Amino acid sequence: MKPIINKIPALLGLVFALLMIHPAKTLAQPGYSVSYQNFYDELQPYGTWVEDPDYGDVWVPDADQGFRPYATSGHWVLTPYGNTWVSDYPWGWATFHYGRWRFDDYYGWEWIPGYQWGPAWVNWRHGGGYYAWAPLGPRISISISFGSGYYVPDDYWICAPQAYICSPYVTRYYVPRPRVVNIIHQTTIINNTYVNNRITYVSGPRPDEIRRYSRDPVRVYNINNGNDRKPVIRNNTINIYRPTVVRPTGNSNDRPRPATVVNAVAYKTANPNAGIAHRDKNVGATINRDNSSKLAQTARNPQPQQQQGNIVKVNRDNPRMNRPNQANPNPGNPNQGNPNRPAPTITNPSPVNTSPNRPAPNVPNPAGNNNPQNGNRPGRTRGDRNNPTNAPTQQQPQNQPAVIPPAQQQNDQQRQQQQRQQRQQRQQPPQQQPQNQPAVTPPTQQQNDQQRQQRQQKPPQQQVDQQQQQAQQQVDQQRQQQQAAQQARQQQADQQRQQQQAAQQARQQQVDQQRQQQQAQQQQAAQQARQQQADQQRQQQQAAQQARQQQMDQQRQQQQQAQQAAQQQAAQQADQQRQQQAQQQRQQQQPPQQQQKPQPQPQPQQQRQRPPRQDPPKEDPKKDQKPPQQ
Repeated sequence: MKPIINKIPALLGLVFALLMIHPAKTLAQPGYSVSYQNFYDELQPYGTWVEDPDYGDVWVPDADQGFRPYATSGHWVLTPYGNTWVSDYPWGWATFHYGRWRFDDYYGWEWIPGYQWGPAWVNWRHGGGYYAWAPLGPRISISISFGSGYYVPDDYWICAPQAYICSPYVTRYYVPRPRVVNIIHQTTIINNTYVNNRITYVSGPRPDEIRRYSRDPVRVYNINNGNDRKPVIRNNTINIYRPTVVRPTGNSNDRPRPATVVNAVAYKTANPNAGIAHRDKNVGATINRDNSSKLAQTARNPQPQQQQGNIVKVNRDNPRMNRPNQANPNPGNPNQGNPNRPAPTITNPSPVNTSPNRPAPNVPNPAGNNNPQNGNRPGRTRGDRNNPTNAPTQQQPQNQPAVIPPAQQQNDQQRQQQQRQQRQQRQQPPQQQPQNQPAVTPPTQQQNDQQRQQRQQKPPQQQVDQQQQQAQQQVDQQRQQQQAAQQARQQQADQQRQQQQAAQQARQQQVDQQRQQQQAQQQQAAQQARQQQADQQRQQQQAAQQARQQQMDQQRQQQQQAQQAAQQQAAQQADQQRQQQAQQQRQQQQPPQQQQKPQPQPQPQQQRQRPPRQDPPKEDPKKDQKPPQQ
């Protein structure tokens, strides 16, 4: 037994060493694993890493004005895990499925990284025909968030009608901020969860409940592991990038760290009036776009004096410091929720090829990525747009400056050469032209005429862009009008609902008052009846007691009379006995002669009367008699 006990410390040390060698993992997507270093590097182009004294390295997004987590540029879909947030941001795969969000009074919305993947880390509430959700704070467990002691500020909540919670355009139906407070106070918490592999997830409203209120069919998508950072929905499946996050080892040299990090306290002290946090009465808790850009520029281009003042700390170089040019996730509204906006330092957007059968003119794009017609369509990159199949290839780099004189001269020379070739082609007979002409050679006379007619009939690209912009503006105006009309209808419906609720409350109060009056009357009548019954019982008890008292008095009187009669009879008997004894004594005292003589017959007339004998006074029998006990 002793050898086994002696080996226990060695076994414990071996287990501890194995745990240190093989760090714990959160199983999310088998075959794919990342660390915090991936978070630091991939999110650096889209925001700023800030060293917070309480939460360590947190990420502040360089997003648009009005940004709110789980509200901007995204929508909800149903999966087996519950309500899953599908974000249009290229960094949404990390910030909305790992870690938690918190709102700082200076830096606004901050993301704290985490190891556990989830469909969405939010709180859910429902009531009055609305669903409401808010980001779940850091260091708060799911069980604590379901308790009554967990408080979420009113301006963190987002509300939407229950009928549109799974709509891809749910952002159009958000309730205006002034009405959110009243709705939140009339809702109850949703504590639905989903457990898989002993891991609990917040699932939110159930599909059956959503189907009762939704006006459109509600589909539950199966989750498949994907490689793209942006979720892809195909048929009944949604591909989501959800790698396993590996925890760091105890080696300080391998500890992940951002390439550039801003000291939260030092930056706030140096820029007291440049807070990113912004509380808008119409939006809620959001950010200040200009101040977030200033913070991002400070991290991307740190100055020596900032490094010396410990405001910015550069750990290493990050080749992905600037964000890449990508498609606008919200082409219908380029100024709202556009996470792929080029960095302010990029001023050279790629030129646009306006015609598939001619080389692209070197004209700068003033709209940048905000114009949906300038090559930023989903599923097509700038290179495909700028180099179509039938267009001559140009040796022009992607990041060419917007206006460079040598390149402009080269393009002009190419254009002049093509015009000379076209004039020469017109002068040659059509029989000399081969049938299978390469795409890079001048076209035939017939094709050239057709192209010239098409160019004459086709309006200039600027007019096309203007027409498209006008059409887009009309569509936006119509959408805004529809939204305004819908909001007006919603407000009217809310007013009617409030009036109905007020009328119902008034009726309920009246009914309650009547019920209370009836109850009071009934209680008073019952109390009076009980009082009368008690009085009657008391009177009956008193009458019975009096009758018993009278009966006892009568019995006492009878007993006294019987005692008196018995005493009188005893006294008479005693008198008779005494008289007899006295007569016998007299007879014994007479002489014998008198005894022998015959006694004459007494004559009643001459009978001598003896004087009455005086008896001793009799004692009163009542004197020593005790009264009868009642």
